[in-house]
This record gives sequence, structure tokens and C-alpha cells, in this order.
Amino acid sequence: MTLLWWELVTSIRWALAAGCLLVLAPAGRAVPVVGQAQPDYLPFGTVCVGGAVEGSFLVYASADDPKPTVKVEAPKFVKVLGTKTFARQVGAANSFTCVEVEVAIETAREGEFESEIKVTVGEVTTKMPVSVVVKTRKAGQIRLLVAGTPFECAATDSGKMYKAWTDLVRDAGLDTSYLLVRPKQPVLRDLDLSKYNCVLLNAHALLSQTADYVQRVRAFAKAGGRVVVTTSAFFTGSVPAANEVLDGTGLELLDQGAPRGLKNVTPKADDFSPEVVKAGIKSATFFRASPIRVENGGRVLVSAVGFEKAGLGFVATAKVGKGEVTVMGVSLWWLWTAGERGEGADNTKLLRWLLAPPLAG
Repeated sequence: MTLLWWELVTSIRWALAAGCLLVLAPAGRAVPVVGQAQPDYLPFGTVCVGGAVEGSFLVYASADDPKPTVKVEAPKFVKVLGTKTFARQVGAANSFTCVEVEVAIETAREGEFESEIKVTVGEVTTKMPVSVVVKTRKAGQIRLLVAGTPFECAATDSGKMYKAWTDLVRDAGLDTSYLLVRPKQPVLRDLDLSKYNCVLLNAHALLSQTADYVQRVRAFAKAGGRVVVTTSAFFTGSVPAANEVLDGTGLELLDQGAPRGLKNVTPKADDFSPEVVKAGIKSATFFRASPIRVENGGRVLVSAVGFEKAGLGFVATAKVGKGEVTVMGVSLWWLWTAGERGEGADNTKLLRWLLAPPLAG
């Protein structure tokens, strides 16, 4: 599963209205088969009692029945939020009826939970492995709200791709909640943002934002919260949406991709700000990253590589009231964490540092 495939599927998925969707399968990638689930596993990792934990997965079914009967059987620790059925064509001659299943984890009590969600579409039953570790929250744990969830049906074929992120959450002791971005439902629901230390917003959340959403996020930062915005030009429409959140901070994400021939880059040591270096971060890789223009009090944390204009960043931050807003010009933050295209880089360490205040005094 490559970055390109995921970005292709998700950008098309969010750019077009629901209905028949044509997805071009890259050369060398296997075409899905009837009964296949995507991803093949939902490992939610470690969360805390009382957290919101949501995700979704896809089941491929025969195109012969566009409106099949769907039955979902879930273990007690999983709540089924809903299902939706749509047509999808992969490549030129591979048509499917797809069923998306949205779920939430019950986090009322602690424990280690592992089981399967059974989805029967017509006469074919698919089993989706799901696991989570629910722990009692400890005093002082950083509360992180992620909108939208990385555990999403278009995210990846393989549940193994989440390991770097779930390991980060476990090792850093983050109390993390995950929200699905759902049609006709406010992205941030009615959650009290003051209960969180940090809010991470991805392209899906940005594309679904409203004026009220932007106001709530900006008020959260001014009151002392940390906001991390992460997207790139590859997701059509997400950069202007990100800049609505960033307006007035001195940070502007530019709606442009990497220069030709420089899709995957590794900044040099002097491209990192002193505070980043002091945190022990020595290397990071960026794939198809969009640059950030910085002015009026903003500061670059990691300089952009390969662009003609000087002073741009791949990661930048700015004080907003009592809080801080940080932007990363990458769309696949959770997969970027794994450093798939640059093993040995400190991507995980950098993201962990960004999510755990304070960055500066």
C-alpha cells in the first residue's frame, strides 16, 4: 500500500458526491475481491476510559446486487454507528457494490478487547478483526482529539500501517479520542474542547468544516489549547480550508505540491529550528509536502526543501492568544509518522513533540 494509492482514493472520494465511483488501480496493486475488507484489521491501540473512539471499514461485494441485504454482528465492545452502500469501479472492468461500516468503541470500562465484526452482504460473510486496549486515565495525561480518525475505510489496505501511530500514542501516554467525519454531522460534535490539550485536524475534517467549527477551533487555541493542522495540496480544497483556521496567525499553507523530481525529500540538519534540534530530532522525511509561508510572529520549525522562494517551511507554528497553532504540509500524518519513505527518520519523534506542549516558553 503506497502513499500515492491512499491519496488517490481519498482525494477522489471526498471531491466527488456519493454515487458510482471510478478508481484507477495503480500498476502492480491487486484488484479487490468479493468479500475483502479494507483495511484488513482495525487496531485502535491504547485509549482511555470515556474517550470517543470511532472508525470505519469497507467490504467489497458483488456488483450483481446494487442493494444487497446487509447484516452486521459486532462484539459487545463495538457499537455499529451505521452502514452505507454504494457502487465502485476499480480499474476499467472491475465493478463492486461496497458497504461501508462505521463503528465506535465502547470505552466505559478498562480492559483489553479483541474480537471480530461479522458483516454479511447477501450470502457472503466477511470477518473484520478489531482490537483495543482501554485504560483508566492518569492525572496529567495529555488529552488529544483527532478529527478525522485515521481508522477510516479509505485509509489503507493493511491494519499494520497503523502501528507507528498506535505505538506513539501508547509510549507517549496520550489520552486520544478519534472522530469520524460524517455527512450532516458537525465535525467536532458537541464536545467541550476545553477538556482537551490538543486538537489535530486532517484534510477530511477541514473539508467538512463550517464557520462555527472554525470559530470553535480558534477560540480553543486562544484559550491556551494547541491546534495541529495537517494537509497538503493533493487534497483538493483542503488548503483553502486550512487557511481559514490559520487566518491571522502569520501562517499560510500554500496550495502547491512538491517541485518536479522532489516528491520525497529529507531536510538537512540546518533546516531544523534550534528548538527542534534540542528535542533530539535529527532527521525527517516529507513526501509530496506543501510549503508554508510564515510572517507576523510565526516561525518555521522545519524548513521546506526544493522551493525557489526562501523562508518557507514544511512545519511551522505561531502563538495564538494563550495557545499555539502548528501546521504541517503533509496530508497523511499517521502514515508520515511511520516514515515509510525514509526509514530511520525521526518523523515519529517530531510528531510526538508537536502534540505534547509546551513547544516554546
